[in-house]
Amino acid sequence: MESHLIVVAIFALGIAVGLPIGFVLLASAFCGIMFLRGLPVAMTALGTMPFAKVTDIALMTIPLFILMGAFATHAGVSEKAFQMANRFVGHMRAGLAMATVVACAAFAATSGSSVATSAAVGKIALHEMRRFGYDRAVAAGTIASAGLLGIMIPPSIMLVVYGIITQTDIGQLLVAGILPGILTAGVFCLGLFLLALVRPNLMPSVQAPVPWRERLAGLRDGWGVALLFGVIIGGIYSGAFTATEAAAVGAVTAFLLLLLKRGLDLRPLLHSSREAAGSCAMLFLILIGAGLFSQYIALSGLARAAAELIQGSDWPRWLILWCILLAYIPLGMFLEPISMCLITLPIVFPTVTALGYDPVWFGIIVVKMSELANITPPLGVNVFVIKAIDPGIQISSVFRGATFFVLLELVTLVLLVSIPEISLLLPRLMQ
Repeated sequence: MESHLIVVAIFALGIAVGLPIGFVLLASAFCGIMFLRGLPVAMTALGTMPFAKVTDIALMTIPLFILMGAFATHAGVSEKAFQMANRFVGHMRAGLAMATVVACAAFAATSGSSVATSAAVGKIALHEMRRFGYDRAVAAGTIASAGLLGIMIPPSIMLVVYGIITQTDIGQLLVAGILPGILTAGVFCLGLFLLALVRPNLMPSVQAPVPWRERLAGLRDGWGVALLFGVIIGGIYSGAFTATEAAAVGAVTAFLLLLLKRGLDLRPLLHSSREAAGSCAMLFLILIGAGLFSQYIALSGLARAAAELIQGSDWPRWLILWCILLAYIPLGMFLEPISMCLITLPIVFPTVTALGYDPVWFGIIVVKMSELANITPPLGVNVFVIKAIDPGIQISSVFRGATFFVLLELVTLVLLVSIPEISLLLPRLMQ
């Protein structure tokens, strides 16, 4: 018991002083193992865990998807996605806001990251919404929340991490994210339309309808997104590629798009590579720390004890599930999504699967809870991305604008929990 309290104290102190989460996980797990099994065992675990983690072939999927997203960003995919979406829905009530959601959904198919999606689309969409008189908080909240589609619609880094940690088929997880991602985008657009009906001053109609000939002609702006999505998901769904092979093919395809857009200019290539390397270094440190923390959880018996306690209770399994999901909300207020999942899954996943829930379906639900973590105060990462794009806006205004989308996310969560087939239809057809 004393070792658990020490681990909790070290973890809380590290978070409070702002240390990188990877170092916090390493330090707390090392101390926990040392108190449980002694210093030699802790030193051995610390020495072997980094090598064991970074040599996992499945991890190759992550840097390749990150590199693909960086190439796609510099190839101008986000601008083209927004222009294409705006031609179709820009004339409607809340048209620019809905165009932002659609553009984020399209760019998410090339990115895998909610932060990258919010940043790439936000640079264009925020200026347009502000120019046409949209409420500042609503515009910022829309972009921060629409960017969440980046961790649901494949290629999703979060789903890859979940698959690695839980040993769930990554290809099935990526395919499973398609319909929930489309559902989330649809709920967002419907919610924005209804909000514009009730409060038209927040999102005025700003432009005349574009002729259908121009709309259809504008579809060619989305060919890059369609190509990348088709290569990745088509390859996985047909069985031609594994998830790792699809990531490699996607990265090469995005590189060719960058060459087509920017020619032989080395600056965007170097910038993309530098961005991807920085993101991968940070993420791999978290994965290594989480790996050691998972080892501590296994040695301590916490996961087994929690599973036995829950399974031995008289609560119905649906109530246990909702208690687990609701616990993710306060955790997401203080931990970024990947760290939150890496810390909780070693305890939660065995319990959920023992209750008979499908691991692929639960992966989608976990990602949905992770989306909420990116827009809830005080550490909503996507909110700070919008602050970086528009330094003049108050953080509180962005959080206020995102509150409406928290409610929409909860509506989507209820639908996904109530109708598992939304998440499982495509993976079952794939099998």
